[in-house]
Amino acid sequence: MEFEFRKHFISESATVKISMGHEAFATWLEQEGQQASWVKKLLEQIALLQQHQINEIKMQGSEFSLLLTEGEAQVANHSILNNQEELGLDEDMNFYDLEIQASCGLEDFVNLLESWLAFID
Repeated sequence: MEFEFRKHFISESATVKISMGHEAFATWLEQEGQQASWVKKLLEQIALLQQHQINEIKMQGSEFSLLLTEGEAQVANHSILNNQEELGLDEDMNFYDLEIQASCGLEDFVNLLESWLAFID
């Protein structure tokens, strides 16, 4: 996964541009990860996951939910999760939209978070 960070000089908010197929991670990170302390806590939780002390991490943000397992990171907009539940769609059906749902390997996700933290801290 390729990414590039930028900082808005007036508002000091950070933004990220991520390679095609992972855009939902950019939106999620820009919304949830503006505070270094928040990112550090998430990385601490991921360390526990990697050490097999916990099985998964689920986080519900303002617009997106994050699910981390031993090998994968997934982010999905609440609207897609709600629509699947309301319509009775199972998870095997693939309603892929680059802006509202994405997944990647856990190692790539950790690399993104560590790089983001170095940028905003």
